[in-house]
Amino acid sequence: MPVGCPAPRDFVIAAIDRLVPLGIHPSAWQEAVDQMGDFAAALCVLIIDNNVDHPDTPIQSPGGVLRAMTARHQAGQLRLNQSLVAIRKRKRKRVE
Repeated sequence: MPVGCPAPRDFVIAAIDRLVPLGIHPSAWQEAVDQMGDFAAALCVLIIDNNVDHPDTPIQSPGGVLRAMTARHQAGQLRLNQSLVAIRKRKRKRVE
């Protein structure tokens, strides 16, 4: 891994640090980890954290969204890459 690049564990630690401020219950986090693994669950939490202040559709219930993302994962319908691309596009628009 290149120097300066975060490791997957860094994302997990960052997500765990955001659980309490976001009001995500430990059981929602554990269910997500059990279903999709800690890295994917961490990405979900970090996506949620980014979208709490979404300009059009801010997240009102981060724990509910994490549970919904977990259910989508179980159904094979979770597309984290699309969420990450959307965040990147939104950030680029702000810079322009």
